[in-house]
Amino acid sequence: MWQNFIHVVTVACLLICVVSSASAQQDSGSRVYEEQLRVKFDEQAPAKRETGIDGGGWFNFAFFNFDDNGLSRNRTLRQYELRLWGTATIQNVHNFYVRGLVGYDDWNGGDNQTFGDDFRNPQIERAWYEYDFQQVLRNQGGQEPPAWFKVRLGRDYVTIGTALSLSMPLDMVQIQASAYDFEYMALIGKTRYSTDNIDDSSLVENHQERCLWAMQLTYTGLTDHRPFVYTLSNKDNTEPDPADPLQEYSYDSHYYGIGSTGSITPQLRYLAELVGEYGKTYSDGVTGDQDNIRAMAFDVLLEYYFPTAKRPKIGIEYLYGSGDDDRRASATATVGGNLAGTTDRAFNSFGYRDTGLSFAPEISNLHMWSLNGSFFPLEEIKWLKNFELGSRVFFYHKAKDSGPISDTAATRSSQNLGWEWDLYCNWAITSDLSWTLRYGAFQPGGAFEDRDCRQFLLTGITLSF
Repeated sequence: MWQNFIHVVTVACLLICVVSSASAQQDSGSRVYEEQLRVKFDEQAPAKRETGIDGGGWFNFAFFNFDDNGLSRNRTLRQYELRLWGTATIQNVHNFYVRGLVGYDDWNGGDNQTFGDDFRNPQIERAWYEYDFQQVLRNQGGQEPPAWFKVRLGRDYVTIGTALSLSMPLDMVQIQASAYDFEYMALIGKTRYSTDNIDDSSLVENHQERCLWAMQLTYTGLTDHRPFVYTLSNKDNTEPDPADPLQEYSYDSHYYGIGSTGSITPQLRYLAELVGEYGKTYSDGVTGDQDNIRAMAFDVLLEYYFPTAKRPKIGIEYLYGSGDDDRRASATATVGGNLAGTTDRAFNSFGYRDTGLSFAPEISNLHMWSLNGSFFPLEEIKWLKNFELGSRVFFYHKAKDSGPISDTAATRSSQNLGWEWDLYCNWAITSDLSWTLRYGAFQPGGAFEDRDCRQFLLTGITLSF
């Protein structure tokens, strides 16, 4: 058994050192599907055992058909992905986890003229070691300790707060601790080079080199509420490829957040977060001094779960990200971004929110209201009891009518960005097989010259083994 354990750990370490990560998002709307998969895979991490090794995997197939913003054309993609994972555990104290991914993107002819069909090189999605001092104390005392800490080292997906400021994979060291009704978290890490940049200027959009460090304090002394505060900082070391003698690129941002999650009643759940952003950035066409960043974002979500048959749920959300009315063309890029010599008030972060499948704007210069509802219409039928139907409607406005958003097609000086209607269904067919379908239609508003409806369709099936 120990020989097998040593073999697993050795292979995992070699993979971390040798295999390069080469994945990139296809389109902003597919982030919804990627996030759905991420939550599924991370929640299905294998149950801990006292000592031993384990392994398995997932295969998923997805079909995307969508209208390409800016090109006025429809595109079709078939995506195949295989993930394999392995774990090793010693007395529940020393825990190892590694997960690899290999994929193939199959486009319709001419739909991806830059690369064509794309075999994605094998990559390591997750690879970490965790030392659990909480379990050490459990093993010694046989009961839950009043104070504890854990240390995790390696590549993992990290969120902070409610994920408004940070929600991404990092190569990092993370410490978690608990004492006296408080939980503490601190991390320092770096982005994976091949991840898409929050700066979508053409010379840096497909890669980033950033160092991030964060701390969060959460109060756990309340039964139904978990208030928190945090700070997050980012140092940008990304270099343009190729070099650009006419423009410097560096977006060094700091975030200070406060919020809470919990339940107002047993059926009414909530999420709320307010974050302020500060820092320094290079403005459009600047190679000298940096300008200040002063921005903010706010999100509040209410969800009500009806205690009745078919498990109906309704929700309402308001999301705000500040904008800058003197940015030239984009709320998220250096090129075409902030006017030199002025404060940049456009909010940009490393977080995630579902802002619609088809439109999918970034949280910058944005007011977004959304209504959603879902239920399980056929739960009385055994093999359809986990078949969920749902819908979500989004309404979008600019925070600054003369400022740009992340979608550079919104060129007109109007606050009305439009609205979107999404429909979805999720079906856990068996414990090992699931299927999802989602359709979104975005109707542009007065901020767009092109008012044609944009559509996005995805369906995917996932098999675990």
